Amino acid sequence: MTFVTSKSDVQVGKPESAESAYFQPDRQVLVFFPTYNEAGNVARLIRTVLQYVPRAHVLVVDDASPDGTGEILDGLAEELPQLKVIHRPGKLGLGSAHKLAMLYARDANFDVLITMDADFSHHPRYLPQFLALLENADFVTGSRYMHGGRSDYGFGRMLISRTANLMAKMAVGLPLEENTTMYRGFTLPLLRRLNVRAIRSEGYSFAVESLHQVAQITDRLVEFPIHFENRATGASKISETEIYKAVLTIHRLALGRLFRRRARATEPDGEILACNVCSGTQHLEIYPPKVASRGHSLRDASPYSCATHSSRSHGQILRCLRCGLVFMRPSHSKDELVGEYRDAVDPVYLENIAAREATFERNLADVRRFIGNGDRVLEIGSYCGAFLKVAREAGLDIVGLEPSVWAARASAAVTDAEVVCGTLDDLVPEGRRFDTVVAWDVLEHFADPAGELRKIHALLPESGTLLFSTLMIDNWFPKVAGEHWPWLMDMHLYYFTEATIRNVLKETGFEIVESQKYTHIVTLEYLLSKLGTLGVPAAAALATAASNFDFAKTQIPFRFGDIKLFVCRKIAEPPARSVTRITAPGDPLHAARVAE
Repeated sequence: MTFVTSKSDVQVGKPESAESAYFQPDRQVLVFFPTYNEAGNVARLIRTVLQYVPRAHVLVVDDASPDGTGEILDGLAEELPQLKVIHRPGKLGLGSAHKLAMLYARDANFDVLITMDADFSHHPRYLPQFLALLENADFVTGSRYMHGGRSDYGFGRMLISRTANLMAKMAVGLPLEENTTMYRGFTLPLLRRLNVRAIRSEGYSFAVESLHQVAQITDRLVEFPIHFENRATGASKISETEIYKAVLTIHRLALGRLFRRRARATEPDGEILACNVCSGTQHLEIYPPKVASRGHSLRDASPYSCATHSSRSHGQILRCLRCGLVFMRPSHSKDELVGEYRDAVDPVYLENIAAREATFERNLADVRRFIGNGDRVLEIGSYCGAFLKVAREAGLDIVGLEPSVWAARASAAVTDAEVVCGTLDDLVPEGRRFDTVVAWDVLEHFADPAGELRKIHALLPESGTLLFSTLMIDNWFPKVAGEHWPWLMDMHLYYFTEATIRNVLKETGFEIVESQKYTHIVTLEYLLSKLGTLGVPAAAALATAASNFDFAKTQIPFRFGDIKLFVCRKIAEPPARSVTRITAPGDPLHAARVAE
């Protein structure tokens, strides 16, 4: 049963009476708001929050505000032990910030989470009323639109907001008058039941979708009237695009309600994973695990062979809510992974090595100006020697590093370049140094890409050059292909975005000098075979038929942009690495970062 309160039921709290009237000393309360360009509001807001709820903890997630908001927050955190600040490398979405806060509050066992905006449109004077109402409710929201509430919106914005609320109420069946505000309170039992990772919306529409899930779980919902005020300083961050997305979300949820769809469980299984870049432990599932179809005939069975067609399967694909890094829950430890690559055998690669050499010829031509004529070059993941051959023919002094015993031996038939069979762990202790390091389609295979980049950093002189290519999941192609993107496979453990690749490089002492689309060249036969593995009708049969003709070796270049080539320069010693330490349950800073 849904119930509401009027303004007369519970009086709005005052700073001097908040703790005695509404705040139970044994309750752990977390007040959260996200920030982007809130330098004019944030300091006063935090101090006002602590006036009304003096013993509360405050969590702020800042999305790399260019106006200095982050620096103001860091200064306040030194002064206020109750303040926890999480810095993200860019604008990762309002919804993802709220998901992070909900998971953070749940994992740290806060009894109450209250979320709000950072611009004083949600005044902290209502916080004691939230706490009082949450004594007998699972969820509380401050309402502009119920009897007694009001808003300072102008006519146009009021019309849009009221329309969105009415649409949500009618189409989705939500029981409240207020459905789009983020001024909300949650109890810990509710947070534990919410499937936060099943909420798809990342922006403004997160408000409706998250409330929709709340309403499926509990009928102990309360709204009470508030005065929604115009922001104190700054400009609104809600774009027209976000409003359109909210409308689409309402329609999607309405269809789900019509067909009685409920959110499926998407909690990561097993141990808590720490993000490889930021050490965050709050992650969102993008794609569930996928198992390869049975009965498929494979020419190369190992999923750790570079030319494999067998990897229609992959583990759970997660996105870190703190920094945006996308990664797969690994099924192997680092040592086990190295063992898999050490044993990899891949005859299909050798059958198509001419196309690989063509790939490297084209991409080397694009970056040759960054390699000095006298440079000592190391290629990490040299495999069967295709790039080593191309580099030697271009006059480069190059050494290969390859974990596969089979591939390292196969290189001898392709090039006379030296090949070290092993990993960076084998090479670094030898004290060898290189002017340039290249790694084509390798970074996403590492169990610890940040750690491996630090080892590469140690091999290079000051201003040394790193050239690499890697997968980019924020490109148009993976967005359109979704879970059918062909690079989702067991051997790929990490998927980067423009923000996350810059972040990991910064954390490991590199800066990007230039980036461009990477060109892959494949034969028609290989392309058809790969499409057959991905389930494209008749592709496998066409590959078999084409293999009897010379045109099957026709080379086809691909340059979609979902693989990018980066030219980087070593700039400084990387900062001390941070890792996550999980402390006792109930510690509000259970996921605090500490120096390794």
